[in-house]
Amino acid sequence: ITPTHGYIGVDMTTMTPALAKYINKVSPAAAVPERDGVMIEKVFKNSPAKEGGLKKFDFVLEIDAKRVFNADAAHVILDRATIGQELSIKVLRDGTEITLQVKPEDLSPRLKQLRQERLKRKGKN
Repeated sequence: ITPTHGYIGVDMTTMTPALAKYINKVSPAAAVPERDGVMIEKVFKNSPAKEGGLKKFDFVLEIDAKRVFNADAAHVILDRATIGQELSIKVLRDGTEITLQVKPEDLSPRLKQLRQERLKRKGKN
């Protein structure tokens, strides 16, 4: 049996008020809330996160009714998620809490695809 790993297609970072303040200073259009938490830095196209409505700069408050305080904790919950079963993800967006539904996919096939693409770029088979 091959283990599965939940994938939703986001890059997340653990945010602090100081880091948010710096980002807002160098990129005022970002308008990152100056608070502690987990911020989505990127949502990949054609991903479960994109389909579920997650957006860049969303602050993840809860995943599957579990509070998350740092990106590592969020990744652990996502990694252990049941493939194909909707997860509730509560985020803070523009000062409003919203809950979105996202169906994790298995990460393994995506990793295999990325390895194959990388080998092709290097000219190997």
